[in-house]
Amino acid sequence: MVMTKINNKQQYYSAMAEIESYLQKGFSNLSKEEDAQLEILSKAVEVWEMKEFPMPMHPSFPDILNYLMQYKRSSQSELAESLSISKSLLSEILNGKKQPNLDLIVNLYKSFGIDANVLLDSIAASEKQVEKRQGKKDIGPHQNGQIALRH
Repeated sequence: MVMTKINNKQQYYSAMAEIESYLQKGFSNLSKEEDAQLEILSKAVEVWEMKEFPMPMHPSFPDILNYLMQYKRSSQSELAESLSISKSLLSEILNGKKQPNLDLIVNLYKSFGIDANVLLDSIAASEKQVEKRQGKKDIGPHQNGQIALRH
């Protein structure tokens, strides 16, 4: 039976196991039926993950960390330990009081496979959120010799 919609975690894990078996077999070794099934399963998994683990379109850095805690079902303490940072630093980052350092960004990229561009963009999004809360204007790049202000 071809699974076109995933309704629960058991079906999700079953679909992931089947996908993994196809990947281990290798794309060039798949029959046309297996290739079609892999495509169907991949789409079903993507739909389920987007529903169960939604990620904001332009997440802030704290959004990403909160998403990881939700996805991994871990506490702040557990996430801090897995990232090799102190609980207090994680708390300050989650509350927007501090920005992550390069080591933390690299660790997130390597440990969780989060795209580096998403991580870097999230820092900019975090800074804009802090500026909005503080009522500051965003000063953009120079245009025609003048500073462009963005609100």
